Amino acid sequence: MKIAFQNFVWYNYGQSMRAKRGFDMRSKVVKVILLITIASFCLFAYGFVSGVNDVLNPKASNLIKKTDVVAKEKKKTGTLQIVSLGDSLTRGVGDKEGIGYVGRMKEDLQKDYKQKIALTNLAVSGAKMPDLLKQIESNGAQYSIKQADVIVLTIGGNDLFPGWESLGKIDLDTYRPDTGTFQNEAKKIIEEIRKLNTDSPIFWLGLYNPFEDVEDLKGSSNIVVDWNASLEKLALNDKNVYITPTFDLFQNRGKDLLYSDHFHPNEVGYTYMAERLVQNVVSKLKLEQGGVK
Repeated sequence: MKIAFQNFVWYNYGQSMRAKRGFDMRSKVVKVILLITIASFCLFAYGFVSGVNDVLNPKASNLIKKTDVVAKEKKKTGTLQIVSLGDSLTRGVGDKEGIGYVGRMKEDLQKDYKQKIALTNLAVSGAKMPDLLKQIESNGAQYSIKQADVIVLTIGGNDLFPGWESLGKIDLDTYRPDTGTFQNEAKKIIEEIRKLNTDSPIFWLGLYNPFEDVEDLKGSSNIVVDWNASLEKLALNDKNVYITPTFDLFQNRGKDLLYSDHFHPNEVGYTYMAERLVQNVVSKLKLEQGGVK
């Protein structure tokens, strides 16, 4: 009887323990499911909040750059927006046809490369570097520069040779241009353009020496060479600024390439300048005869 009772007790105890273990197992499963549910909800909530935050406060990497959009729109139209700045050389003074190197560049790109061109010439005869800096502050100039695919300019000749009509009276042994001021103003011009247009190429034409054949001004070539060297050095700070040299084009050719004022180019001189500039533009913009690559 006693043995039977003990067996009964042990049997019921075993049943109870198995039931308890089953309950513990179910409890653990429920806990795991609950934890997974909570984790999933947290991940969903984090993703939702992050998504809303990106919409309300987008990061730079999530945005399509405005310049990229503009570039695509310009490429779609197929028209190259060229803005020219500077002095009388860019204005075309001395050219009987009145178009200068800028107009000839436009014609060459349209004819030989089938490239549509929209040209805005903002150059002002007699302008010096401070004048150009002031012009860039104007609303009209700023709008044009912002829209430009290509920017071309000449400036510095009137700074280097102020009162060039009477240069024969200057003692070149003592005359020294203010190259320090030139470098600062040239740097400022590039900086101001870049504030408006960060990446379009700038083609800055270097200076030639119109006085090399004037006996009293033989030393002027060294001044121009130093001036151009300063400009070349400055351009190294911006990978999209290209100096287009013109000094060699006019060297020993003044009588054939200069206007009657012995300072500005004539039609032939401007043609040479345009051809040199077109070579540079075509190379940098990867144009080919017949259209854009």
